[in-house]
Amino acid sequence: MNIKIVAALLFLFLSFSSYLKADGFYSYSIGQFDVNDTFDSLEARVEYLSNNNFNEKYELKPFLGFMVNTDSGKYFYLGLRKDYSLSNKWNLTPSFATGYYDQGSSKDLGNNLEFRSQLELSYNLEKNKRVGISLNHISNASLADENPGTESIVISFINPF
Repeated sequence: MNIKIVAALLFLFLSFSSYLKADGFYSYSIGQFDVNDTFDSLEARVEYLSNNNFNEKYELKPFLGFMVNTDSGKYFYLGLRKDYSLSNKWNLTPSFATGYYDQGSSKDLGNNLEFRSQLELSYNLEKNKRVGISLNHISNASLADENPGTESIVISFINPF
C-alpha cells in the first residue's frame, strides 16, 4: 500500500469527520461492476451519507463508502454529493469521491488512487427512505500510465440513520 495515498486519504477523512454525524443516511447497494468491459462481476457497497452541509453555499454534503465485488476488488472512498429535488418524489444526486482501490482478482485500474463520479436517480418512500439507481465511473484521472476506468450500475436502498 502506498503510504502517500494512505496519508492523503487519512487527511481527507479527518477533514470530513466533523460533518459525519449520526443524523444522515445509510445506503446499501447491489449491482454490476464494470458493465462496459469483460471484468463484469457483482458489486455490493455500503455508504454513509451525511445530512450536514460541508459547503453551505452549494449545499454539498459529505459521504463515505466501501465497495467490494465478487472478483475481490475493493474500493474505500469519501466525497461530496448534492441532492436536487426534481419533485416531491424524485431526486437527482451527482457526487464525486476519491479513494483507495485494491484490485484483488478484479480489473486493473492502473493505480490505487482512484476517483469516482456518479449520478443517482432516487424515489422518495415513506419515513425518509429512498430507492435509487445509479451509474458511476471510476478512474485514476490519468495519474498512471494505464487508465482503463470502469463503470458500475447499482440499485440502492437508502435509509435514515
